[in-house]
Amino acid sequence: MDWKKTAEQIVAHVGGKENILGATYCTTRLRLALADESLANDAAVSEVPGVISVVHASGQYQIIIGNRVPKVYEALQEMGVLENKGQPVQEEEEKKKKPIPARMMDALLGSMTPVIPAIIGCAMMKVLLVLLPMLGILAEESSTYQVLNVIGDGSFYFLPILVAASAARYFNTNIYLSITIAGILVHPTLQAMFTAGDPISLFGVPVTAANYPYSILPAIIMAWVLSKVEKLVDRITPAITKTFLNPMLIVLICAPIALWAVGPAGAIAGEAISGGLEWIQTNLGWLAVGIIGGIYPVLVLFGMHHVLTPIAIASISSLGFDSLVMVAQLGANLAQGGASMAVALRSKNKNMRQTAAAAGFSALVAGITEPAMYGVTLRLKRPFIAVLIASFASGCFAGLMQLKSFSTACPGLVTTIQYLEAGRPSSILYIGLTCLIAVVVSFVLTFILGFRDPQGSGEAATTTKNTAPKGTQVQAPQRLVVNSPMTGKLMPLSQVSDETFASGVLGTGAAIIPTDGRVYAPFDGVVETLMDSSHAVGLRSDDGLEVLVHVGRDTVALNGKYFTPHVKVGDVVRKGQLLLTCDLNGLRAEGYDVTTPVIVTNSEEYLEVVPTKEINIEHGARLLTVL
Repeated sequence: MDWKKTAEQIVAHVGGKENILGATYCTTRLRLALADESLANDAAVSEVPGVISVVHASGQYQIIIGNRVPKVYEALQEMGVLENKGQPVQEEEEKKKKPIPARMMDALLGSMTPVIPAIIGCAMMKVLLVLLPMLGILAEESSTYQVLNVIGDGSFYFLPILVAASAARYFNTNIYLSITIAGILVHPTLQAMFTAGDPISLFGVPVTAANYPYSILPAIIMAWVLSKVEKLVDRITPAITKTFLNPMLIVLICAPIALWAVGPAGAIAGEAISGGLEWIQTNLGWLAVGIIGGIYPVLVLFGMHHVLTPIAIASISSLGFDSLVMVAQLGANLAQGGASMAVALRSKNKNMRQTAAAAGFSALVAGITEPAMYGVTLRLKRPFIAVLIASFASGCFAGLMQLKSFSTACPGLVTTIQYLEAGRPSSILYIGLTCLIAVVVSFVLTFILGFRDPQGSGEAATTTKNTAPKGTQVQAPQRLVVNSPMTGKLMPLSQVSDETFASGVLGTGAAIIPTDGRVYAPFDGVVETLMDSSHAVGLRSDDGLEVLVHVGRDTVALNGKYFTPHVKVGDVVRKGQLLLTCDLNGLRAEGYDVTTPVIVTNSEEYLEVVPTKEINIEHGARLLTVL
């Protein structure tokens, strides 16, 4: 695969180099911050070799590539696309438009994501310190063990400093001042003063004792405070004194704030999170792990699974282990692999077999699930249901057996050692059974539920249940197009005044504010429904796509007034054929809203319905792309 060419095509289809404000990547996704997302062509990006799918989430344009995403990111760097841009940023006005909880979550994720490799590295060292004594290779009393234990504790003890650095980058403030404030909180002398138990005060104001090593929130909050203080100080100091006066004033202002208020509050909040996790498990027990496991694939679908990572890190930092998030994720990851392997074994389509086998191997061995989800299980729909059930079942079992994780490494077969518990040999059995349940249940259910093969490689598409007559082709196009049935101005379906359409309960699509009263066929197909009042027409394409065109709101009350049909139910129509006409001026004169929803009524059978980015549209132009 030529990843440089892939990067070049991505840049071209997202609006060019100048439209990219910044970029970063996670395990499988290239995450772009675009100046104007309307310039990006989702359908074209999805067609780029190496690209699995496109997702809009968390204010980012996320391109799902798989475990080769670093290659694309490196190619973007070589092209100079990311020069002087660093991490993806959003305009301040866009940030302010977000609700406060969303902005807080963005800050948490933006601060935590860059430090995860350091946390995993040290956490896996601790896992080895559990394994080596069990194998009799290393004694716990040895100096080697003690030194390795210090190494394994490195990123956790100094976690506030690591987080302070990444948070400073997120809030666009001085990274070294941010580290300095965090360093004050974890200073050995201050910690010794807290341990002694004597009252401590600064300028006569009491300083509350707190356990700052291993904490996360104080460093993030102080980075935000620093970003505000830095701007304030810069405005009031003379230019000639800024070099030495600014840093001194900033530290003098921020350090007391950290010691008096932010530090204790953040530490207490962190402990509250850990206590909350303990409460959940005390009251819900093993069911809590099952629930997290069951919803985890859905969180991955929307790119929100990283929200759980700080919770797992906080739990490991304070308790030494996580018994909820990482445990649930183990079964969810392996379930994707099991379902994909079932597809690889059962599919009649050569390309699907190859895709499913590769994606399944990646999910099982490395825990990289997005290629399996977007390329196989979600695409075929029923295997995704099997994954959800298997994830819940394996999570419940793991919770019942009180399985624990001592690292945040991506759960897969090669990282199962992170679940080994010292002094509990039975944990090996429970790990194996959790993995077995996830793989076997998803594998078997995929066979039972069946799936529809996509057509490709010259082979006929058949269902895995083999219900079609021999030789019959069951079409399953990967991309279908719905042309605009009218000329006018586009608006999102969610903004129409009729809540029935806006809620999406009837299907997904788009809405048109028409400037011409003629309605044309959006594709080749058959007229399936035509209301007696002629205000709405339903069609089914030759590919099985079902679309409803509903002219105006409550126009059914007119009983056909202002509407003239040109077809009848059962008619075979060709793309662009006139279906009906209406008098828009007459409708408006009587006070009717003429906004016309165009919806795919069987959208639940497809992965996604993507409206065009155009504002004004002519009839016959592409309106919807159905994946």
